[in-house]
Amino acid sequence: MQKMASLLHHPPHFVPPFTYERSNVYPNGHRNVMFAERGIRTLTRGELLGTPEQGTPDTKDLYAYLHHFGGICAIHTSGTRMGTDWRDNDPVVEPVVEIYQGHRHNYESFGAPRSPTGPTQIGGYQPAGFVWNALAKGYRLGFQSSSDHVSTHISYAVVLAEEASREGLLDAFRKRHSYAATDNILLDVRAGEHLMGDEFRLPRRQPVRLSVKVIGTRRLARVHVIKNNGHVYTTSPRGAETEFTWEESPQPAGTTSYYYVRVEQEDGQLAWRS
Repeated sequence: MQKMASLLHHPPHFVPPFTYERSNVYPNGHRNVMFAERGIRTLTRGELLGTPEQGTPDTKDLYAYLHHFGGICAIHTSGTRMGTDWRDNDPVVEPVVEIYQGHRHNYESFGAPRSPTGPTQIGGYQPAGFVWNALAKGYRLGFQSSSDHVSTHISYAVVLAEEASREGLLDAFRKRHSYAATDNILLDVRAGEHLMGDEFRLPRRQPVRLSVKVIGTRRLARVHVIKNNGHVYTTSPRGAETEFTWEESPQPAGTTSYYYVRVEQEDGQLAWRS
């Protein structure tokens, strides 16, 4: 796999990082692992499950390995028997989550578009793995989407990288400057000078103001602003493009909140940007 990634490396047009999937069962979780450097061996899987309170020894070994070799990872199909109950997270080496999986479902939250239920799930139903549960625990996670098996070209991990290099791609994921989509949807969300995924502090009595721009592939049905696991604003555009600014009242001092935008097209295509 690493040899093939080197053979196909053709910057700036095509820049394949060195990746593999590490497949431990729930609650350890499958994780997609990514490196900028060639030659790093895969990490042997362990089966120690640990506890929800103390975490999983095997996952902590993975985090230590990624710190040592400069890699990152993202949990894969989090709401399945391949997922996790979010007992572990290291924001340095696991900065993003696969919110949508092309071969299966949206693991955002129960009832979200394309989300699984017990009768409709593909891969085992573990609702403790929904991404909202991770966000409610205070994890800072950007979003990405991945393919699996026969699902290529229907799920996209989009990154805003400063250079077309393997190091540039990993750096963009580390900054959470990424979003997930099921089609070639362009989605830009900013708070002043801050990009998607940034963490920042506002002066007292200054409101949160999000600027949102969407260029869809078909007519848009709804665009939602989601704050702290709740829908706080929804607009229904009339065409394939929209641009708006959403503002809320200043928050009490010491309040921590997180925001993201979900796009829904009339043809069912989706995008998520933190």
